[in-house]
Amino acid sequence: MTQDNHDDREPRNGSSRRRVRRHPIHGVLVAIDAPGVAPKPWVVDAIDINAHGLGLVMPPELQEGTEVRLSFKLEEGLEFSRLPATVLHRVGSSGGVRFASWPDRERLKLLEHLVRLYELS
Repeated sequence: MTQDNHDDREPRNGSSRRRVRRHPIHGVLVAIDAPGVAPKPWVVDAIDINAHGLGLVMPPELQEGTEVRLSFKLEEGLEFSRLPATVLHRVGSSGGVRFASWPDRERLKLLEHLVRLYELS
């Protein structure tokens, strides 16, 4: 799936939506823990990322609205463990998750990484 057709969408003014730029990421594995849905985490490929969430290859058991915990490593020294998120949408075997509230210090690490990625692209 490409960046153009897998954009995260955020509500604006009621039902209007806007596209949020996503950065494709390759070779990143994400562990998805879904308490109450599966006894152990799935490990799936990431598709893309932005400050609000991730595009993932989505296990069929995860439906829109499911709360999950995500663990992934973007580069050496930049790892995230059990970040809370919610399945936002599904399209076939892929979908998007939106990050829930998490510590500002951790979120800033992700934002700094994204700024570097956007500067390089």
